Amino acid sequence: MSLHEADIRPADLLAEYLRLNAEDGRRLLNHPEPLEERPCPGCRGDASNPAFRKNGFSLVRCAECDSLYVTPAPSPKALGNFYRDSSSTNYWANVFFPAVAEARRKAIYRPRAERVAGIAAEHGIDVGAVVDVGAGFGLFLEEFRALVPTAMMRAVEPGRAHAAQLASKGFETFEGYAQDAAADPAWRDGADVVTLFEVLEHLLEPQAVLMRLANLVRPGGLILVSGLCGDGFDIRVLGERSKPVSPPHHLTFLSIAGAEMVIERCGLELFSITTPGELDVDIVRNAALEKPECVEDPVIRRLVLEASDEERQTFQESLKQSRQSSHMWIVVRRPEGNFIKR
Repeated sequence: MSLHEADIRPADLLAEYLRLNAEDGRRLLNHPEPLEERPCPGCRGDASNPAFRKNGFSLVRCAECDSLYVTPAPSPKALGNFYRDSSSTNYWANVFFPAVAEARRKAIYRPRAERVAGIAAEHGIDVGAVVDVGAGFGLFLEEFRALVPTAMMRAVEPGRAHAAQLASKGFETFEGYAQDAAADPAWRDGADVVTLFEVLEHLLEPQAVLMRLANLVRPGGLILVSGLCGDGFDIRVLGERSKPVSPPHHLTFLSIAGAEMVIERCGLELFSITTPGELDVDIVRNAALEKPECVEDPVIRRLVLEASDEERQTFQESLKQSRQSSHMWIVVRRPEGNFIKR
């Protein structure tokens, strides 16, 4: 049975979350800290083309690597305050995620743990220690522990309540951000595998965070990152009507080319960038069912509304294979030997 958007994002909960997010965005636009122009987070170029506006924020497409991103964007200080205390953040943590946690465990976290274990085995990594950055409720670590019970499970989590919950589940927990953990000798250079799931789109500076992940893994160890891809089908088709494009929570949508440039600047060895997403067609179909006019291309509109389930699933598989899904996985390795920690 294929995965559907409603399985992990019930429509009523998603609508309320997006409403709160838009309200938070308006408040953030009026924050005393002014918005700041930024270069492309992928290639670092300054040339871009206007894409659309969403929740009062301007999004552009990079003229060089085609990444989609918000600029001008909130300052790091303003964003830090937003994530610590905003209505949408609290709603996600206290209402939305608890309501879907077990459904997501089965549909997302268990397959994710199996995928990580398979990738590690494929590259000859004996996982003695794994660090999950932004571990949240700890569902990935629970599922990975069930697969590799001998491995040390470690979590990096800035949220105080989540950090306490992670510790109560028996995970060694660092309460703070990746850069803080990477500066701690007890955490630096120690993991065989470091993971960062569904965080890329929240970041102003993906390169800086990727370097911190590299500081947490041992030489020769793996870093696995997932997030939203600006090349993705549903994002390209729906544009400003795409619900995953939701500033101020989501600010950065690296293209595959942009992600490759970030990895190269970091001095990391790229193994693969894939887009194993399952929901692009379903997301566009749901949007078209709500408002048919939001899908402007008549061929795509007919596909998502009139094609059979089997035909839509076949098309989704083609998006995955051609790296055109909006869900991106990046697998890189920290080089052996000396590593310049930029």
